Amino acid sequence: LINSIMAESTGGGGIEQWSVPCGRIFGIQIRLHFFLPLSALLAGLAVITHSWLAVLLAVLVSGPLLILTVLVHELGHVFAAKRCGCSTDHILLWPLGGLAFIGGGSVGPKQQISISAAGPATHLPMIALWLGVLAVVNGGKITLSTSGMFLDVHFLALICIAMLNSNIAMFLFNLLVPCFPLDCSRILVSLLLMMGMEPGRAAKVIVIVSIPVLIALIGIGIWSFWTNQAATSMNLVLAFWLAVQTWKLHQAQQLGSLSSDPLFAPAIEGASRTSTAGAGSTSGGATGNFKAFQGEGKTLGKSTTTSSEVCVGSLVALMIATSVSQIGFA
Repeated sequence: LINSIMAESTGGGGIEQWSVPCGRIFGIQIRLHFFLPLSALLAGLAVITHSWLAVLLAVLVSGPLLILTVLVHELGHVFAAKRCGCSTDHILLWPLGGLAFIGGGSVGPKQQISISAAGPATHLPMIALWLGVLAVVNGGKITLSTSGMFLDVHFLALICIAMLNSNIAMFLFNLLVPCFPLDCSRILVSLLLMMGMEPGRAAKVIVIVSIPVLIALIGIGIWSFWTNQAATSMNLVLAFWLAVQTWKLHQAQQLGSLSSDPLFAPAIEGASRTSTAGAGSTSGGATGNFKAFQGEGKTLGKSTTTSSEVCVGSLVALMIATSVSQIGFA
């Protein structure tokens, strides 16, 4: 899930100008990006020389099934944000995954952790669901391996295995990879703020931590290019997009404009209030130090700024779909 990205206005530029509304779920507008079918197209082309069943499996896993998975992930963020007093403008499904545009309030670190973790947490019931379906279509046998399987005999079981691996990978990637603005980075920043770290320093830490991840993604992209992998373009686009978001955070930290980011705004406001109170109680007007958040991380004020909770899944699904689809026939 990628989080705390400064989103453009609903009708503005950026990636949203290439999207169209396609209905509502639970009262939340869903927008589809024009390039959304890109991952399914790349997966289909990667196995087009194998068989029509291979193409069908690859397109299903990296197309409609991936879209449903990402949508559930984003709804997890949305419902958690609603419990914290925030509202959701819309959800955007785009080539790299999904973004839930959330605003209407600012939250403390503990609430932010619950919002950020809620997206990856949705993969756990989805994993359980696919395990159940796999048990039904595979004679009670549950496995994550395609060993000994054939497309024409185990087609439904292979779909289940692909979706199981996709959900597990998406859960781990979004929750454990500390690259801004993935869910893991949001959780890490919130933990640092709870420990009393100054917002500017917390931003610097997450920028530094993100750099090795970006280098690794670029390396994987170069490797996939030389090995003619279908995920090459998606990998490089993902690395570039994450690098841009990390650079924006670095610039905000350098320019002292972190207060415009919903992830840092409540902490900065809290520090400002502490400093003001300290200045009022001392004759010299000395400023107070930044204090750790106390209690349950209650809302510190309303904000008109919109942040986006992001799920990165297309790259994972594309790699798994093309791998599983290359299984032979009996």
